Amino acid sequence: MDRRYDSPGGLDDSTKRSEFRRWKPTPWGDSRVRERALAWLRWLATAGAILAAWVAIDSSMGSGLASEAADDPEFFLFWGLPFAVAAVFLGWFALRGGRADVRDQAKHGCLGSVLLGSAVFLLYFASPLLVRRDTLTGAAAALLYAPLGAVLGLLIGIAVARARRHHR
Repeated sequence: MDRRYDSPGGLDDSTKRSEFRRWKPTPWGDSRVRERALAWLRWLATAGAILAAWVAIDSSMGSGLASEAADDPEFFLFWGLPFAVAAVFLGWFALRGGRADVRDQAKHGCLGSVLLGSAVFLLYFASPLLVRRDTLTGAAAALLYAPLGAVLGLLIGIAVARARRHHR
């Protein structure tokens, strides 16, 4: 019989904590769960790469969403290029995402993309309060320039992660 259970208070606090740690591991601590989650993430990246490549090709061909603006080269820069870069990034992660350094670069790239893309969006969305009204401002400018900011943030994030890795 175990003496820990014979005390009047039951288990003492240190025993409770150690047993909790022993019997309740964190879900990400199990390598099988981590590998399964990574496999799902890589499959989602594959699907996202295919979808983003389709939108980029569709935009450059002038069909679908881009049927009216197909003759405007700036439209491809603002609409097709971010989708093309997203397709390349997601495809790169889907193919090489099993390596730790690639996951670190992808994490930094996504963080940079979200930060810079949202900052550009908020700046242009709030710009009617700061500049004259005859310029391209507001929601139209925010939706036009935010994808370019996100692409720039993605590239900066990947470059920072690579520089940090080489610096170590």
